[in-house]
Amino acid sequence: MLPSHGPVVSGIENITTRVTKYRDAILYVHDAVVKGMNDGKDVFTLMRETKLPSNLDVGEGYGKLTWSIRGIYEGYAGWFDLNPATMYEVPPSSPYADLVKLAGGPDPVVARALEVLLKGQAAEALRLTDAALAADVSHRGAWEARLKVLEYLRGQSRNSNERGWLEYSIRGTKARLK
Repeated sequence: MLPSHGPVVSGIENITTRVTKYRDAILYVHDAVVKGMNDGKDVFTLMRETKLPSNLDVGEGYGKLTWSIRGIYEGYAGWFDLNPATMYEVPPSSPYADLVKLAGGPDPVVARALEVLLKGQAAEALRLTDAALAADVSHRGAWEARLKVLEYLRGQSRNSNERGWLEYSIRGTKARLK
């Protein structure tokens, strides 16, 4: 078998085992997401809580479980997440500059981003740098913090697609710092 990603798989037993495991993992995730939706859970809760049992772990070298969970969820629920704020054309980031102003400017937001990064909360830190940069796109400290967050995330990633997007963002961030 010549998979689109990864090495050749040889032997009917190996091929059957591999394909069956992938099928079973996909069905497990699908069913867990649908059950969670029926239980009233939002997509972010399901992304945090849904895990494959060890016997179905197929790795995340190319895709990510959380991305699949979101795709299944949105495939069934569509774009509306029951939050009226998402019904309108205003992106979630639109109040970032106002919130940063209320926080005292980009400096305290950047400081908070670095604090949460030290706690391993890189996604939150990245959002905080988004907010600081929405208030002041040329704030060097925000770009420097963003670079630290992106490099941290790249160091944690075992996924080729994720690393590719992080590398792209790192290059763009470094260009801003020149």
